[in-house]
Amino acid sequence: MNQGDEFHELYSVMCRTISKPVRLKLLFFIGDSKKNVGEIQKHVGVSMSNLSNHLNDLYRAGILSKEKQGNFVYYYLTDPELLQGVSRMQKIIGNITRKRHI
Repeated sequence: MNQGDEFHELYSVMCRTISKPVRLKLLFFIGDSKKNVGEIQKHVGVSMSNLSNHLNDLYRAGILSKEKQGNFVYYYLTDPELLQGVSRMQKIIGNITRKRHI
């Protein structure tokens, strides 16, 4: 596998990892701050076990980092610039959708 292939593979894995609507919702909720699991669960509105699976997948992909403070685990974006990329994609999708309905 050459260096370009490696990049494309990693890019594909990251896109698949964040592609679920609930994961996008929680990434935007976390934003550039640290949020504990309880805060995230309240906002996203999924079961704790479901949320745990999503958070673990995002953590394993390197998208989220975490730290424990007392009894709480806080998650934060490893690189907050990710949201800029996702926001840009939202604009592109909006443009495509509008063009399709013209």
